[in-house]
Parts: sequence; C-alpha cells; structure tokens
Amino acid sequence: MTDRNPKASELEYVLLNGSELWEIDYARGSAIEVSEVMRKDFMKLKPIEYSGSIEDYLINQRKCKNVHFHNSAFGSARAHIKTPRCTFDK
Repeated sequence: MTDRNPKASELEYVLLNGSELWEIDYARGSAIEVSEVMRKDFMKLKPIEYSGSIEDYLINQRKCKNVHFHNSAFGSARAHIKTPRCTFDK
C-alpha cells in the first residue's frame, strides 16, 4: 500500500484495535465509524489493521491536516478532513 493516491482509491477501511471499523472517504474528506452497520467478514476491501485511535491514524500515519472530529446526529463518531492532501507512504 505504498504511494497510494486517494483519487485512485477513494475509500479506505481501518480496523482500530481489532474492533472499531472506520470508513475513510478521501474524495469527500470524511471518515465515519461504521462498526455497527458493516461487518468486516463481508467487506470487499480488506481493512487496514491499526493499533491506536482514528485521530492518530489520520494525523500521524496519513499526515492529514486540519482534521475535525465530532459525533454525528445518528450517534456515530465522525471526522472531516478539511485539507485534501494526505500522505500514503508507509
């Protein structure tokens, strides 16, 4: 997964600490916790496993800038990525 371009693959799934599943849509600049609505067993894309928080993953691993976190009206955690530049080098 090196040198990945968010335009080529707009969606990424991250499994945090083995239990919390997040869908990251780089084209829309959003991330949402989808553990309650998606099962990783039935996913077409294999999630990236990461030990840590979504904040740590986006800011420190993907070098996303200007990320805002909050809970949605539906109760699930959500993030907005204001700057469309994230790094996909590992």
